[in-house]
Amino acid sequence: MDQIDITEDLARYIYFKKHYRSSDHTVKYSAFLPPRDRRLSVFRISGRSETEIWSIGKNLRAQLPLGRADIRAASVYNAGLVIDADDDPPRHANIVGWPEDDSAIKLKAMELAEVAQLHLR
Repeated sequence: MDQIDITEDLARYIYFKKHYRSSDHTVKYSAFLPPRDRRLSVFRISGRSETEIWSIGKNLRAQLPLGRADIRAASVYNAGLVIDADDDPPRHANIVGWPEDDSAIKLKAMELAEVAQLHLR
């Protein structure tokens, strides 16, 4: 597992309106809730143009992302989580190290959402 530098930027692509608030342009914690395997998919976007960043999200699924939540790696580490860069597909990583307890997971997701920057397509 490669260690991701604290200054790297990560993008969590958003495909559902329920994961953000357009009224105040913020990310909801649900965008950062990990799936059952507790491996939350993100992409390393530092040094990439906006066009390149949106292209990554466009190629992930049949549907286009509605937006993305950008977060600094330092915020992930500050939440007590780990970033596992697997580069499959290229620039991909997973946020791992989630607690077992659902309420503790929710608190971590809330912490990440609070510092995330919303970018709508």
